[in-house]
Amino acid sequence: MIPVGYFEYAWSLFFEKDKFKTKLLIDPELDQPILSRDEIGFVIILPEPTLHEEEETISFLGYQFPEGPKGKLQTVKLFKACVFHLNAHATISDSDVYSKWEKRKDNRLAKFSESLVEDDRVNAYIAARHPDKLRDIAFANSLAFTRSRPLRRLWNPATRVMTALLMQLNVGLTKGRVSTEEWRTIDRVTNSLVQLEATFSEPLASRRLNSDNARLGAADEIYNALECYGPILEVPALPHTEKLTHCSLFPGYRVQPDDGAGEIFSKSLAALGASTVDTQHRLEEKAVEAEAFQVYNSWSNEKAKEKKILGRYEELVLSTRFKSIAFPGEDYTEYLRARAETKSETRRLISSLMVGFDALDEDPRKLFGVLDLQEIIQVMASKNPRKDVFMRDENIGKSYAWITLLDTSRSMSPISSEVQNLSICLAETAKELLIDSSSWGIYAFNERFLILKDPTERYGPRTKARIGALKFEGPTYMPDALHLAGEILKKRSENLRLVTVLSDGWPYGYSKITNALLKTLKSLKKSGIVVIGIGIKTSRMENFFRVNCRVKDLMDMTKKFSSLFLEASRSAVGL
Repeated sequence: MIPVGYFEYAWSLFFEKDKFKTKLLIDPELDQPILSRDEIGFVIILPEPTLHEEEETISFLGYQFPEGPKGKLQTVKLFKACVFHLNAHATISDSDVYSKWEKRKDNRLAKFSESLVEDDRVNAYIAARHPDKLRDIAFANSLAFTRSRPLRRLWNPATRVMTALLMQLNVGLTKGRVSTEEWRTIDRVTNSLVQLEATFSEPLASRRLNSDNARLGAADEIYNALECYGPILEVPALPHTEKLTHCSLFPGYRVQPDDGAGEIFSKSLAALGASTVDTQHRLEEKAVEAEAFQVYNSWSNEKAKEKKILGRYEELVLSTRFKSIAFPGEDYTEYLRARAETKSETRRLISSLMVGFDALDEDPRKLFGVLDLQEIIQVMASKNPRKDVFMRDENIGKSYAWITLLDTSRSMSPISSEVQNLSICLAETAKELLIDSSSWGIYAFNERFLILKDPTERYGPRTKARIGALKFEGPTYMPDALHLAGEILKKRSENLRLVTVLSDGWPYGYSKITNALLKTLKSLKKSGIVVIGIGIKTSRMENFFRVNCRVKDLMDMTKKFSSLFLEASRSAVGL
């Protein structure tokens, strides 16, 4: 089964799946992938296709695909090419090799030279270890060739030679002619890279990647060959590869059904070192097509669900000062890294609450009520004089509705890691304690209201990734967040309707906000909704919340929050 959404689909396509080391992000606003590094490893940011229902098209990487079966297949093939190319970089590339060499050089020309060498290594790696992926890359290359501006339209000599070189290496063709001198340069650089590829093709296959000197030598040769062509105005890069700088060589393009096929596709396959006749591929053609449709439909349904969820909140937001309501970004790797730090204390908190739940659920047999037939039979068979043979009440564990609110305003920035860790701890606890995922939700707020997990959503990779992508900015509209939480819980009929707020206790953003907070808390209490204020490294929450605690770390949270939660549970059932 194909995973839901392009994020999960991208992970399923990765050659090397190290979710702690390699960070994968999806950004619908991008028009080209981005490859960078953080303190741990590579960061890959992929664009996401956008559906235009009125025009019946799908836009991706500056292309416009028809919404029909062919367009869906082409979109998915192009997405796969992005994933394969960037994941190969994350697997074998090392930008530190060029750090000293780059000094005192034109940054744009140096980046282009490095890119040619590293992209050549990437193609060699895929050909050696994953040759079945080359067809998607050749498809993306041929689309880029069809879309690119012809060489005669490029007036800057450096841009013209760089573009011709890029196409010659990836497609085996140039879109137009160049001068004899320019062609000599292109031919010399191409031959140099072919020789370089021969030096590391076997190491790539065996993962012995000791080719640093050869890579530096090739990059230096490319740099010197191109330096004489004048100023570097832009750096060309194929649309499905990592963005280097501004590039105007690929204007918007409406894809035709037969694009990405034919002679250009065959030439690109040959340039990549793949066979143009692939019987196995033909046998799998239908399976690939079915995969494309399933990915597209899953993604489309996911977007429709998000739109429906947002629609339910639109009317509620009108009664607040929030500027907007939205789903935040997603960063699953940051979630995993933070969860690794919270795992042990989360288990302790869950265990502590489970023990308390067991005590609350110890409902003794009744001396009146509805007879329990099985209990009567056992008493009669054993000739026991017991009279408590009536049915027990319903287990209290099914009677909770719980919302967590996270303050992600600017003032929380110094303790952002603590907020993230505590929020994961509470989310994991809610998942374990409340088996029904519709009985709990988690949100963030500043001047916007952000949905991290709506009660209608399962607690899966996408909701977890939202917690990992928390950003801390803007003012603190705490009364408005509590008002929205109250409106959500008012529709619930559980025994305990609970709101937990993690904050530094500084509501801020508009006139008389403190009065508004006190008024909102009073209204929630009147409605029977319990609110627990959790002050992170501050005692200011006691100024507003009758039930509150100050926590300095996860261990402190386990000690203090569990007692407050269980006390609220006892009160909810009249114990």
